[in-house]
Amino acid sequence: MKKLLLLTASLLWAACLALALAATADAAPRAIGGFFKQTHQKNYMARDQRGEYNLLHKSVSGIGVDKELRASYPLLTKAINEINQGEFQRIEELSTRMKDEAASFRETAPDYYHPFQYEFDVLMRRADTMAVSFLQYEYTGGSGVHGMYHWQGVNLSTVTGAPLPLEAVVRDKKALAGAICERLRADYPDSPFEQLDEKMVEKALTDQLNWTLDPKGLTFYFNPYEIASYAEGLLTATILFKERPDLFQGPCRQPAAAYAQPFSAYYPLTTSLRDNGERDVISVYEAKGSVHVVLNGSDNAFPVDLADLQPVLIHMEDGRNYLYIDGTRQGKSIRNTLVVQLGSRSARYVDTLAYSFRHTIAVAPRVQEYWHFLTNPNGFCIDQESPFISTSKTDICAIGENGTLTFG
Repeated sequence: MKKLLLLTASLLWAACLALALAATADAAPRAIGGFFKQTHQKNYMARDQRGEYNLLHKSVSGIGVDKELRASYPLLTKAINEINQGEFQRIEELSTRMKDEAASFRETAPDYYHPFQYEFDVLMRRADTMAVSFLQYEYTGGSGVHGMYHWQGVNLSTVTGAPLPLEAVVRDKKALAGAICERLRADYPDSPFEQLDEKMVEKALTDQLNWTLDPKGLTFYFNPYEIASYAEGLLTATILFKERPDLFQGPCRQPAAAYAQPFSAYYPLTTSLRDNGERDVISVYEAKGSVHVVLNGSDNAFPVDLADLQPVLIHMEDGRNYLYIDGTRQGKSIRNTLVVQLGSRSARYVDTLAYSFRHTIAVAPRVQEYWHFLTNPNGFCIDQESPFISTSKTDICAIGENGTLTFG
């Protein structure tokens, strides 16, 4: 009976998703905004004969939706809230185990003791009227030689909040597995993959692939030890819709005319800036007082002294492409945003804005920190930074003709 109920519920979710996709099949998706994350940090302390010490430092972020988005998409809001609640409960149980392990480690190896660490973070990848896709990042650091981290994709129907199955986007999973293997070997030629083809087919056919729906394609994520050694880190493979049109189906293939895509400064972003099926690879890093934008192998340096970079790719209706790169001013507590325009291989400086996607509120006992996600370039929140980290003022903005902000 339990299996029958689960199957029935699964079929109902699938039917709701199919109806939602069919209803919007003839309409181009529109980018939506209103997503943010709130970060909570806590140090768990303990005391023994050597004195007080830190057991565990924990940092946890969860996705939030603003009032307007909640009203427009109640089922999506409900699904995100349930995901948050499930993760927070799991994290609390994990924290309890980690605290006990840290105390035991302190007792058995006091000379080698260090506080344990836990981090859970989220990163949007796509948000429009068709689908919402984001990444969850988890890191645990304990008594071992190195910590462990994991990236997990979450893909939801915007209308129903239902999980978006790979079948809604991909025609042939076995052919997809071959395309992923081809991409991995091209992007990581020095990786000694063993039985990669067999592993990938098994993952594809048993729904074990870890992926996000991007505006221009699908990105697949392979965490440490999954198909390669820990030293090789996270491996990714992006397959563009127009690069392999034979693989994909459904309205999710069509991007919004204007969209914004946050990405991690630790990993390159693969997209198609002109939406013609040609691959464009973008990465950012900071070095020696400059922010570097690497576009299709060409390194462009901008003498803006920012660290802790948070980049967003912005694509406008008329084909213009920009990067908004939020970062902390070196030696200061304020954050600014570097704006550059992207060509085919070069990047041009536009402006450095006294704004950030970080929003802070001075609330006892500690400052509360939020981060706006820029996913809709025609309407988003950004904060005017003050010299004090405890206060910031939110403005409603859009991307103007020259790539800088317009207000109102």
